[in-house]
Amino acid sequence: MTKFVLFFYWLLGRRRFWQYYTNVTWSTCAECLKLHGRIAPDPARFPQRRDGCPREILPFSVWQLPEYKEKARRMRELAQAELERRRLFARAVEVLERDPEEALSLFDRAGGIELYLPEVERLADEKREFFLSNPQLKRRLGEIFLKRWSEKFGKPRYEVWPERMRIEREKWGERRIRELFL
Repeated sequence: MTKFVLFFYWLLGRRRFWQYYTNVTWSTCAECLKLHGRIAPDPARFPQRRDGCPREILPFSVWQLPEYKEKARRMRELAQAELERRRLFARAVEVLERDPEEALSLFDRAGGIELYLPEVERLADEKREFFLSNPQLKRRLGEIFLKRWSEKFGKPRYEVWPERMRIEREKWGERRIRELFL
């Protein structure tokens, strides 16, 4: 974006733009994920969401538009990755009993994007009977979840956490996964 375009916006009276932020997690609704990172010339252009998802619409200067467009691209990539993770995880749950090998592969791919303990706990509860009759599969799935859980704390998203907090959270999750699957 050239300085000329930015100056043109400024001449037209456009001093600010707004960007939509939400917390990208397993519980964020798909609509908020689709809005994550979007930029608008007026905050009223964003829908008034009443779904309980945390969100903010923050202003920035017209002169910062190029940087915010790059930031928006990264934010959209993160949101799209979360939507893909959900698709993979849901598909894995769907095929678990009829094609366990495919399910393990899908769980591994989903966990490579992100792994959330509430979903792991729900899976263990919903498939309790199936896992009782398939202990080897349950153990293999637990190993995948342990590996992916540990890997997640090396991602930039978690590296900003205080080290002690990150280590404690990782250990807590490992204990929980072991309780459920190993």
